[in-house]
Parts: sequence; C-alpha cells; structure tokens
Amino acid sequence: MKNKIEFPHYPPIFFIRLTEGMRNLFLRLYRRFTHPNVAVFEMVHHFWLAAALGVVAELGIADILKKGSTSVRELASLTNTHEDSLYRLMRMLSSHNIFREQKNRLFTLTPLAKALQEEQVKYLIISHLTKLHFQMFSELMYSVRTGKNVCQRLTGNTLFDHIGKDEQRNELFIKAMTNVTMMQVAAILSVYSFRPYKNIIDIGGGQGLMMAAILQKYPGCRGIVFDLPQSSHQASHTFEEYDIADRSGFVAGNFFETIPGNGDLYILKNVLHDWDDETCRKILMNILSVMSSTAKLIVIEQFIERKNKPSFGKMMDMLMMISTGGKERTKAEYKTLLQQTGFRIRKIYRTISPFTLVEAEKMP
Repeated sequence: MKNKIEFPHYPPIFFIRLTEGMRNLFLRLYRRFTHPNVAVFEMVHHFWLAAALGVVAELGIADILKKGSTSVRELASLTNTHEDSLYRLMRMLSSHNIFREQKNRLFTLTPLAKALQEEQVKYLIISHLTKLHFQMFSELMYSVRTGKNVCQRLTGNTLFDHIGKDEQRNELFIKAMTNVTMMQVAAILSVYSFRPYKNIIDIGGGQGLMMAAILQKYPGCRGIVFDLPQSSHQASHTFEEYDIADRSGFVAGNFFETIPGNGDLYILKNVLHDWDDETCRKILMNILSVMSSTAKLIVIEQFIERKNKPSFGKMMDMLMMISTGGKERTKAEYKTLLQQTGFRIRKIYRTISPFTLVEAEKMP
C-alpha cells in the first residue's frame, strides 16, 4: 500500500461529553460572576482573534515554526511582513496559547498552533476567514431583515458559482473540505460499518478522501465519487496516493440533474445543509429515483439541539444563512425532509464529533 490515511486520535466519547459538560459549566459560572457588560464585550474580541488566526494561517507561520524556536525578525523576513506589527500579532495570539513567546522575541509552537499547519486544518481556517467571509458577516443584518443570503448580494452569484469561477478559490475550497473530512472520518468509521456494501457512491465527495478511508478499511468494497468536473483531478490523485485506484472511480455530474445508479449505499455528507428545503427535496428525490429497494442512504450532518447550550450547529447555521441560503436542521426537520421524498429513517448514529449519521431506506 502506497500510503495509509492517518486519522486524528480522539479520546473516548464519554470523555468528550464529560469535558464538554465541564467546559460549559465553567463558562456559565464565569459569565454569571462577570459583569454582563464585560462578558458581552469579551465576545466581540473573538472577531479580532479570528482575524488574527486567518493572517497567521495564510502566512504559514505554524509551518515555519516546525523547525523550532524562531525570532520574530526571521519570521517577518520569511513572510515579507513588518517586524513590529507581526510581533504584536504573535504576542496577542500567544496570550491565547496559540504559539508561545520566549525571551528575545522568539516564538515556538503549541498544540493549538499545530492546528494551523499544512497537514492539519490550515485550509479550513483560511477558507472561513477570507475577505468574503468578513464581508458577508458585516452584512448579517441584510439576511436577518430579508431572509436572503448575503453572498448573492455581494458577488451576484451563489457561493458555489462564485467559488467555481476562480481556480484559486476552488482549490482552497476543495482543500478546506478535505480538512473537514479528515476531522470527521475517524468519528464516522468508528460508529458505522461499510462492510455490507459492495458499491458505494459518495455524492459531492470532492477530493475523495472519505472514499479512500472507507476503501482502505474495507477492501471488499468498491466506490464512486460523484461531484462537479473540477474535482476530478484531485480525486484521481487521492485514489492513486492511497492505492485504491483499482476499486474506485470518479463520475462528473450535477446532483440536480442525474445521480449514478447501481449503488447499494449512497452517502450525502455535509451537502443538505447548503440548501433550502425545496432544493434538498430535489436532491433526495434524484437519489431515490436510482436506488434499488435494498439500497441505503446515509446522511451525515449535524443536528440542531434544542437545549440552551453552546452548539457548533447553531453557530454554523449563521454561516449557512448568509452564504448559501441553506440551514442546519433539527432531527425532526431531517425526518420530515426524508419522509417527504419517500425515505424512512432506519437508525441514527451519534459520533464523537458534532456530526450524526442518519441511515435511511426507501419506504415500502
């Protein structure tokens, strides 16, 4: 085997749930005993912190620091930046344990800083902190007043059309989605067995990393990645890199038009949240039309929880609202969408990540 996919190592799910509960408890206690004016203003600081993260990710600072402690003078020289301004930025990030400042303006990596490296989630960070994203959130009021997405107003296109018109934007988006898959796939494979399925079709599978992970773990399976033509080259490279080219393929197309047939399992990962209900129904009905009576569909999305507690899904829902016009949904909303298009839910699989697998089949 040429390469084996190395997944992030996650602790057991009970430990994650425990630490999440403790974190939320301490956060509530902090905000209870902090003056509301101070607590709310501190939330505004997150905007500044996010902007700083975007800058150091784009500059590749965490990759430079792989070699060890480096002076801010050398960092500025390597990144063509203003030394004192870069120092002030790094000093602020170090106060949040992203990098560590040592004597004589030397900086080194921390575990949090490593997340900004090439092989981690660097491209996901950059893609969420582009100029367009800041512009969209600056126009959040527009979405709140009109119910329409901001991206269309700013660019004259849907988000995906805007990305697709520029090679650099498209490459960044594909790399960002691969970062997302790398974070999710270990959690997915730990709760769901793909062994029973001989022909798996990943709809909107992009660069093919999800398929590569499945086929490496289950050598008896074959797979097809179905996506827009611009993903073809990267997917072919993934198949070769992970030595699954003889059991995988790429089919170019548009899931609003046709879906490849003959699959006994169809995967929709992080697709439906990009679209409104009417569009989701069209996608699901296109899948249903090519499925056999024994085939299965798994939808991988995050559920909106009803409890008043911090929620990645509720945060991501804001991004969907301004960027695509899509939405994150509750369990009941996904159940309704599936029922309206001729599916019924067989089983729901919770994962260690914020994402949930919904296994569905055709209604009899």
